[in-house]
Amino acid sequence: MSDDLKFNILKTIFEDQMPANKHLGLRIKELKVGYAMIHIPFKDEFIGDFFQNRWHGGILASIADTAGGIAAVSTVESIKDKVSTIDMRIDYLNGSEPRDLYAEAEIIKSGKRIVKVDVKIYHKKEKIIAVGRCAYSVLRN
Repeated sequence: MSDDLKFNILKTIFEDQMPANKHLGLRIKELKVGYAMIHIPFKDEFIGDFFQNRWHGGILASIADTAGGIAAVSTVESIKDKVSTIDMRIDYLNGSEPRDLYAEAEIIKSGKRIVKVDVKIYHKKEKIIAVGRCAYSVLRN
């Protein structure tokens, strides 16, 4: 299977067939082996700190996990391979604003069974809101 075909299938699965991602409004903006960039449009129900009008930290963590998972899945050879989150850490660096977010995920190490991914979440690249370090188990067929 070509990478283009695989990426089109993955885009359809992540954007249109996963209920949580559909609720987020997730859109994959760029996808290549070992890298993913996603866009999440702002919705009022994503506010967690209504005093400061900031995104909920749990939603930011979910976005980091999803972006990292997409980058990890980009390495699989077969659509039957299984990728599962085994560990994740997130650091909140700056407050968010009530507007769209982007997340960039890049693999930093891809082994036989474990893939490690770094994720940056931001409104603008110059001001990172949160960074995540994620680890995924990959069971290859």
